[in-house]
Amino acid sequence: MTSLGSSRHDADRDRRYEQLVELAPDGILVHDGEVILSANAAAVRLAGASHEEQLVGQPVDMLLHPPHLKAIAQQLTSDTSPAEPAPPVRDTLHRLDGGHVEVEVRAQVFIEGGKPSAHLVIRDITERLAAEDVTRELAAQVQATQRLEAVSALAGGVAHEVNNMLQVILGFGTLLLDEREVTPESLANVREIITAANHAAAITRQLLEFSRHAVHHPQSVDLSAMVRQLLPVIRRLAGEQRRLDVSARASHFVWVDPGQLEQLVVNLIINARHATTDDDTIAIVASESQIVPGALDTEGRDMMPGRYGILSVRDTGSGMDAATRARIFEPFFTTKLIGAGTGLGLAAVAGIMAQNGGHITVKTALGEGSTFALYFPLMPASSQTDPEHTPVVGAPVSPPTRIPSETTILVVDDEPAISKVTGRVLERAGYKVALAYSGNEALDIMDRLGPPELVLTDLGMPEMGGRELAHRVRKKWPAVPVIFMSGYAGGAAEYDGADEPQRLLIEKPFDPAALIASVASVLNAVPRA
Repeated sequence: MTSLGSSRHDADRDRRYEQLVELAPDGILVHDGEVILSANAAAVRLAGASHEEQLVGQPVDMLLHPPHLKAIAQQLTSDTSPAEPAPPVRDTLHRLDGGHVEVEVRAQVFIEGGKPSAHLVIRDITERLAAEDVTRELAAQVQATQRLEAVSALAGGVAHEVNNMLQVILGFGTLLLDEREVTPESLANVREIITAANHAAAITRQLLEFSRHAVHHPQSVDLSAMVRQLLPVIRRLAGEQRRLDVSARASHFVWVDPGQLEQLVVNLIINARHATTDDDTIAIVASESQIVPGALDTEGRDMMPGRYGILSVRDTGSGMDAATRARIFEPFFTTKLIGAGTGLGLAAVAGIMAQNGGHITVKTALGEGSTFALYFPLMPASSQTDPEHTPVVGAPVSPPTRIPSETTILVVDDEPAISKVTGRVLERAGYKVALAYSGNEALDIMDRLGPPELVLTDLGMPEMGGRELAHRVRKKWPAVPVIFMSGYAGGAAEYDGADEPQRLLIEKPFDPAALIASVASVLNAVPRA
């Protein structure tokens, strides 16, 4: 090849190289350790310049901090050949317009004109960092969800076992109150024991509500009617000095457990009271709204589009900062002084809403108060129940139509202490009682002695649970009613194929008087053989 041909080849190669550098998607800067020698179009755009001349001759640290320079400083000042490429480093590129861009810089020393120079490849990593942030946030949410699920399972299991023991304490304590031989001083002690047990039962109830394992009985409820019914309780809990605004006129029917709805209101009013002073206002409003696609609740869960009944509690109190707001639904998290609260109130609210298919939104800021809004799917007009005929929880039952002394009740529970105390309570009421400690033992007793007038069984028993026992009883002795006992919703689902005239679930720990009333109610509903 002639010298002229060789020169043309070199010129073509240089043009191709320059074109490749100019069109590269990453920014490319060449500098001699002090000033910028050249910049491609991408580097010009990254720097916020309009043309290369704005950068050439400027010190390189005008744009970039020099961590990448440290990696190649020895190479720039050495007479030896360039070494291996330095590893990429994170940096912040300072634009001419005052802005900044997060970048990744790769530095490579090369020889130009016999002098070492630095070739910098600058990649904008803004989108990558944003994606990493999203990934980390999602991972944190997954970890938080898994942690809460583990805590939820633990809370449900602990509450179930504690409720069994509380049932024994409350049962025997109530029996002691009726003993004539007990001295007045001892009676006072027993009452203190019962009071403490009831307080513990309220805490385990909140644990079950948080864990979504509380036994619940949903039905058609008018939000406004419920608020009006609870007004005396709301006024007392809010405090006499605080202004209370209530707006609950129009009917908004939702499907929810009335007892749990009452607990929601109580917890939110107590929370608002703790966040306010005597000069503040607490407002409670029942309303409804249309939720559009894409709406999320405060916990990031999708809200199905449709009409919702809304119960909101707003206060003009202290409000919350972002860090506190992020943790308010965690169990045992509280900003109150030690002994002033369990930290379960709002955790229970979240659990109840999830168990009833609802959602929560929270709006708050420091010094601006807080608004908690509870969203319940609105019931179709065709399925709404007339409030006058809505079942009343805890309504008195008519006197028993069966003579207790002629009525046998089979009590089945794998906890001997619970079977014994339940049997004692029923015997005190005049009933005949047979005890069994498993489903199989209960069936053996019925095969030998004949069916009782009623079976009272725990749901969560090993080998044969209450549902399976009820199914077998129903199959062989269709007229025998069954009452379930449970402190854990995991076993509280109705069993398949049952078509009993009465099927009742009593939540542990129950009051002995409530047990007697429930037994009488079920027996009254069953025709005599």
